[in-house]
Amino acid sequence: MSDKEEARVWLRKNGYDKIADLIDEIMSEWKEAGKSTRRNWWDILAGDKNGKPKNVAGREFPVLKVAQSRQGKPVSKSAISRSRKEEKQSVWKLARWEGHIPNHEKEKE
Repeated sequence: MSDKEEARVWLRKNGYDKIADLIDEIMSEWKEAGKSTRRNWWDILAGDKNGKPKNVAGREFPVLKVAQSRQGKPVSKSAISRSRKEEKQSVWKLARWEGHIPNHEKEKE
């Protein structure tokens, strides 16, 4: 798997087509409205700090175990996983975020 594989690609490879379709739908709506809104979909799929689902554009997204793990969050009891054989999703760094410390890392200091 490529380190630069985006969430929608991973979701489709691992049987989460409905979630990927939902993301595509929201992004299409933003584009049609002339918005340049961007989201870190892995963060959305990891849920909030309590492991509860997040909402984007009025739609609730399920919490995925792999997303919580990837984002460095503890895996919540309500997080879902299709199978034990899901490809692990690695974190990749973007140049614009070099030196940025995520909030969940700041809390550990």
